[in-house]
Amino acid sequence: MKHKYMLVAAMAALCSPAMLLAAPKPAPPAVSSTPAKAVAYPLTGMVVAVSATELTIKGGEGKADRVYMMTPQTVIVNGDKPATLADVKVGQKVGGRLEKAATGHDTVLKLNIGVKQEPKPKAKAK
Repeated sequence: MKHKYMLVAAMAALCSPAMLLAAPKPAPPAVSSTPAKAVAYPLTGMVVAVSATELTIKGGEGKADRVYMMTPQTVIVNGDKPATLADVKVGQKVGGRLEKAATGHDTVLKLNIGVKQEPKPKAKAK
């Protein structure tokens, strides 16, 4: 009988409320050896200014113009044909793809100057 009570006491000690409530610590997050995937998003708008290092797109109504970084790796196309920086004109509607920058201005990955241009409004006859 004595052993029976010792066994019950040992089981009670192992299953005490404090022991049951103590949650194991979560494992620290694994450190990835691969860099974070770049976040890309679309670009569309009217060119306000362009240079070899920056592209400025008109902001929305009441909003500031948006400035993006141009790099030697920026691909410029006119539809499906290659184009150059000299082909980009102020007042032209463009589209493309941007890469989110951790700091500073986002980078233009691809710039398409072959976006359908909106027709200029016709002057009303008097």
